[in-house]
Amino acid sequence: MTRQTNSFQSLGGSQAGAIFRLRTLTLGTVLGSIAVAGYAQEQQPAAKTAEPPPAAKAAQPTEKKPAKPADGKVIGGYQVHSMIDLGGQFVEKSGSDAMWATMVNQTTGARVLGQELRMHTLDPHKTPFYDTLNTSSYGYGGDPYDATYLTMTKGKWYDFVGNFRRDRQYFDYNLMVNSLLGPNQLVPQPSSLHLFNTVRYNTDTLLTLMPVSVVSFRAGYNHNTHEGPAYSTIHQGGDVQEYLWFRNGQDTYVGGVDVKLTQRSTLSYDQFLVYYRGDTSYVVTAQPFRLPEGTPVNVGVNLLTTSTCGTSGTSNFSNAVVNGIVNPFCSGTFTQNESAPTRTSFPTEQLRFASHADKVSMNGRYLYSGGTGNVKSFNETFIGFSSRSFEKEQIDTGAYPDGKFASNKRINVNADYSVRAELTRNFELSDTFNYWDIRVPGNTAFNHFTLTGVGTQTKPTVKFGTSLLTPLTDPSLTPATAPGAESYYLGHKNVGNTILGAVTVTPAAKLSAGWRFNDRQIKFNDDDTLTWHQNWMLLGGVVQPSRVFRLNVNYDMMWSQSSNSTTTPSDTYTRELPNKIEHLWGRALVKPAKWINFAVAGGDYSAENNDPQVNHKEHNQDISFAVQLIPAESMSLDFNYAHDDVFSVTDLCYATTAPPPGAIAYAGTCANTTGSNKYLGNGYYDAPVNFFTGAFNYSSKYFRFDVGGRYNNVDGSAEMLSPYMVPGALQSKYVTPYADLVINIAPQWSWHGNWNRPDYNESGPAGPAPRDFNGNILILGVKYAF
Repeated sequence: MTRQTNSFQSLGGSQAGAIFRLRTLTLGTVLGSIAVAGYAQEQQPAAKTAEPPPAAKAAQPTEKKPAKPADGKVIGGYQVHSMIDLGGQFVEKSGSDAMWATMVNQTTGARVLGQELRMHTLDPHKTPFYDTLNTSSYGYGGDPYDATYLTMTKGKWYDFVGNFRRDRQYFDYNLMVNSLLGPNQLVPQPSSLHLFNTVRYNTDTLLTLMPVSVVSFRAGYNHNTHEGPAYSTIHQGGDVQEYLWFRNGQDTYVGGVDVKLTQRSTLSYDQFLVYYRGDTSYVVTAQPFRLPEGTPVNVGVNLLTTSTCGTSGTSNFSNAVVNGIVNPFCSGTFTQNESAPTRTSFPTEQLRFASHADKVSMNGRYLYSGGTGNVKSFNETFIGFSSRSFEKEQIDTGAYPDGKFASNKRINVNADYSVRAELTRNFELSDTFNYWDIRVPGNTAFNHFTLTGVGTQTKPTVKFGTSLLTPLTDPSLTPATAPGAESYYLGHKNVGNTILGAVTVTPAAKLSAGWRFNDRQIKFNDDDTLTWHQNWMLLGGVVQPSRVFRLNVNYDMMWSQSSNSTTTPSDTYTRELPNKIEHLWGRALVKPAKWINFAVAGGDYSAENNDPQVNHKEHNQDISFAVQLIPAESMSLDFNYAHDDVFSVTDLCYATTAPPPGAIAYAGTCANTTGSNKYLGNGYYDAPVNFFTGAFNYSSKYFRFDVGGRYNNVDGSAEMLSPYMVPGALQSKYVTPYADLVINIAPQWSWHGNWNRPDYNESGPAGPAPRDFNGNILILGVKYAF
């Protein structure tokens, strides 16, 4: 398998993207030049006229010139601040390259560490293009994340906001999708079977015309793509790994108008047009083995060298792979590919209003969306041999005109309304109503072609049955074509209402209480409509006896129940969801002195699903502290600590041929498991995490110095479902000390250095590919600012 690494070249993106980024970086400079040119033209001397007499000159008012600002520069009628920080990054690392790329993904190279330009007009009448321009960017040159932001305004005429963002994510954690085969050995998988190396590009713009007028208009555009290589697996012909290239793109057009009916009431209308393109193609990965006559073949990720294939008692029965040669009676794959281009559109209309009076405020929203989606020219082809079904070939294609496979619709009606009223000086009441109704009808039509062989046959001499060596033209193979068409329907309706009252007991104490009701209905195909009712109790309080201390406490409790035990037998709409929730959390702020800030926050979330076939319990308990000491204006000390514990248990049963120590055999009926070797488990999972951060900061006229570190420790455990399971990241430590130094080397010039050392390690057996790593990242840069 070829792993694609993150290098300077691979981070460059397409030529179009590079041109866009270059244009964005220089946009502020170009616009600034235009403004300067326009300002200079306005300052051209007019035709010379007769000078007034001295008395008249004295009588004329003296025009005030704008004073030069204390910082920045005056250029072309603008107060200008600018900064550019250029430098480079040096990376030294050891250990797992895959984990470094997954968690850090930093490489050596030159960088645009930061760039900023701010322009503000000194006289709006002399700057016709814009009054304010701000632009900033960072990360260009090789960082996995880079971005550019731009804002422009011109008084009452327009506001413009735009940005471009790009991020690359590399993932190769070899415990993710690992076959964990047994009973006698584990197939080494140094890289994840579902490795991916993807990049996202996002361009976002919004223009508002006449923003302070009675009627204002908005127009925007968003372009978002997610693309790159990745790997997947498919359960056919030996569970082979597939290489896929995908590109999901979405274009969103936004148009809207705001009407200010009164000084405190606004009515808004928005139109969204969303177009989605999904293009993904799969092909089988490299074929490392060969058949006896030399044809390359892929036998999948789950085949052990000690596995056997063929018919017991005949000469075709032997080990699966011997010296790289595959037994042709094993499952194998020559061709496995799939293509399913998807096109979807979501036109959406939205109407909003907001109104505020002296003691009553209201707002509401109504949204309607009618989307359509189509899967065009679908094709999936398999050529090889499946020892389970004796299939040699399988081809699925769309049966609609032009090979289309599926046609779907999605109708969404969404509305909410809220009102808040101050009934008395010490009591206020609010009510919020929510309505959500989604309907998704769909249709698929396909043709299913198979070419199936036979098992071993006994004749005067033994004739072996179908194998990988059997040609597709062999007369013993039976072709069959089965057309198919299916219709689906999914409906999901949710209606809820929340009423909340708040009373001011004293100027230092405020209490709130409320109730939330939620009615959820799900309809799937012709099944009965399933309905659940959720009730929430909401309590809260705020106490602030002085400026030194403030305390916020909230408590929620929810219980869910089916509307009818006959049609809706469970109290939840999925087995994993809880039918009872309790959530308590609070936050306290303490400021005993002007130079001390202290905060503590904590929460306890517990939930359960008491269905006898589920017996699910979970909790999430966390507490955190933060201390900030500022003994002097030039010095500060920060310390933070957080502890979080995620726990859950759920009854489950599973099938395995290599049970872990202490596994409990189960003789009853297990859902979603077949065959023998069934075991009963509780899905135990507990992940306590401790997180520390600390920093010391000092600054003077000549330099600024920061030093600190971050420490993350996970000491968890989970039920072992296989003797080959290892704790992995569930027992791990991640430490990152760092130091940062800025030295002012000359007026408007400074030197910047930053060092950090990521260090990651896991407890327990490392397996075929250790995941520990550590490294040093040194960033050096020079900044010029005015």
